[in-house]
Amino acid sequence: MNFKTIESLESELNQTRRNLLGEISVIRSARTSTKQEKVRELNQILLGKLRITVKPNGLCQPLHIFLQSLPNVGVQSTKWIEYVPDLTVPGLVEAIKQAKDALKNKNWGMTPGFIDKLVHMSHEQLNKLESIDLQDKILLELNVSHKKDQDRFKPLSKLSTGQQCTAILHLLLLDNKDPLIMDQPEDNLDNAFVANRIVQELRSAKTERQFLFATHNANIPVFGDAEWIGVCTATGERAEMPIQQQGSIDISVIRDQVTSILEGGKEAFIQRKEKYGFE
Repeated sequence: MNFKTIESLESELNQTRRNLLGEISVIRSARTSTKQEKVRELNQILLGKLRITVKPNGLCQPLHIFLQSLPNVGVQSTKWIEYVPDLTVPGLVEAIKQAKDALKNKNWGMTPGFIDKLVHMSHEQLNKLESIDLQDKILLELNVSHKKDQDRFKPLSKLSTGQQCTAILHLLLLDNKDPLIMDQPEDNLDNAFVANRIVQELRSAKTERQFLFATHNANIPVFGDAEWIGVCTATGERAEMPIQQQGSIDISVIRDQVTSILEGGKEAFIQRKEKYGFE
């Protein structure tokens, strides 16, 4: 095989690779578009209680790992990745191929030493970088406002544990018929948030599926019109739930137990009567 034949073969293979990368790019774009369409549908169903956003190429960990595998590149050297909006692997590769000035002009926050390492990567390393697939990142934001028409969204990472549970609860209640068991979802939430958000979800969905809660907050069984309440008592290592402490919220004995044991029991019944007209 002569040199010209090898050169032609290499050119042909490179073109085939570019074609395949182009096809992959189309598939990835379609994947992102599908997610965005589904998210739009979910946001309409969620009615402003929870907002879901798709950030294309947002999961950058594979890019961090690859770049940190280069000689003398540490965690600090790749932090700039998280602060570049709309960063894509093809865009990065194209800038590297255009050499130092192109990377400097991007103003991405790279150090001169790091830029030098990028432009001196081997052909094999550049091909490996070019094949990295950055998955889309799904962002969740909970509307923490108690007032209508005054939306105030906070990202999941900024929410308390209880608020995170509320955000997840909104998702669990989407088109799902399986029983749902939750342990003290009221933790770290004020009574207004429990009554206005969690309970609203329960009242609208309890005819379609079964809910079982362990709670110290009266708002959940009272405003949620619990079909069954079991009062559990414990002494030492023994716990019991006698039959006389089980029943509907409409049973006077059970109502008395809820009022005396659960937090905000008396107030919950008063507000329930004012809001729904139930005794």
